[in-house]
Amino acid sequence: MARNPIRGNVAIAGVGSTTYERDSRRTDLALGLEAAVRAIEDAGIDRQSIDGICGSGRDTFSEGQANYLAVQGALGIDETTWVLNAWLGCAFVYAVEAVASGLADTVLVVQTSMRGVTMSRSAVSDPFRVRAGKQGVQGAQSSGPLSPDPAQRWIHSGEPYAAWMGRYLAEFGATKEVFGRLAINNRSHASRNPAAAMRTPITMEDYLSSRPIWEPMQMLDMDVPVDCGEALIITTAERASDLKRPPVYVNAASLGGTRIGEHYEQGIAWDKLAPWAAMNGLWKRTDLTAGDMDIVFPYDGFTINAIGWIEAAGYCGSGEATDLLSESWDDTEQILRLGGHTLVSTNGGSLSHGRAGGSNYYAEAVRQLRGSEGERQVPGAGAALVGVGSFYHDPAAAILTSQP
Repeated sequence: MARNPIRGNVAIAGVGSTTYERDSRRTDLALGLEAAVRAIEDAGIDRQSIDGICGSGRDTFSEGQANYLAVQGALGIDETTWVLNAWLGCAFVYAVEAVASGLADTVLVVQTSMRGVTMSRSAVSDPFRVRAGKQGVQGAQSSGPLSPDPAQRWIHSGEPYAAWMGRYLAEFGATKEVFGRLAINNRSHASRNPAAAMRTPITMEDYLSSRPIWEPMQMLDMDVPVDCGEALIITTAERASDLKRPPVYVNAASLGGTRIGEHYEQGIAWDKLAPWAAMNGLWKRTDLTAGDMDIVFPYDGFTINAIGWIEAAGYCGSGEATDLLSESWDDTEQILRLGGHTLVSTNGGSLSHGRAGGSNYYAEAVRQLRGSEGERQVPGAGAALVGVGSFYHDPAAAILTSQP
């Protein structure tokens, strides 16, 4: 087993979430601060004891954004010894690393998402083009999110994932039902989650007849853009044991990178994408297995992402998700039980709870492991696996447990 200074030493002591709305007319910072205050209150700590902040990972000095400078100033936190802006699953792992290494004792992680601004699917309809100034309006950038050429919009755009969907279907002889089961599962869980943006259950017929976006991708293959904020308090296991809420422990964590960086190329093998790198690093640092997980949260910016994370986690081999999801299907509840046991995305995931860059997975995992979710509670939940990030950038994997 690889060295793991995290296990037994780092815990989550507080969690805070805003509502998930399609158009809140609020700024990133307002959303982030609401979530942060709720997390601080949930943990029962004095905000001055926070000595580390990880804010939402965009331009550090942009007005109205929940970056670490804005968060620290607005909360009136006098001093910090560690700060960073980050996004997707990496933000959580970076904060855990800071506590485990001693760079900070108590870290506030604040992540926000704005409908149509972050994680945009099209530069044509993305308000960020307008906010970007003349360069965005004129389309002067030849590649990246502002490019006038859809083929060059490689950040947070759906075309490359549609291509991966097509390749998956062709390479592994799969049918679109494999993606549909994931979408139906997430909506079924969201129908029981009062915080979810999309709560109306869907059928396979609904999925297959949803509006085409990029062949073979359809509307129900895509996550739901919302305005929201999520926050976590991460601290030492020793300190967490003395606070208001039952601590949730970080058993292991790993980032993951591949040689392709952020280039959305198709030349790489399916099982060499970033989720496999992150999961390989994770399993080397724990004695738990995929079968030990009560809940798994595979990143579902698109359904193809979640299929990749499920396979990378080892629930089945590469290209074998069709059989796995079929065998794991609970027809009565319209949900998945991987291996007959492990539930998938109990909050509804990004597809139905709403697009929060995966920060809502951590929040849901914490609440389930505390045993606080009433009718939605997973009986005896003791371990949750989170896999967050795209095939190319910001990948991270983490195991959270109710016991150290």
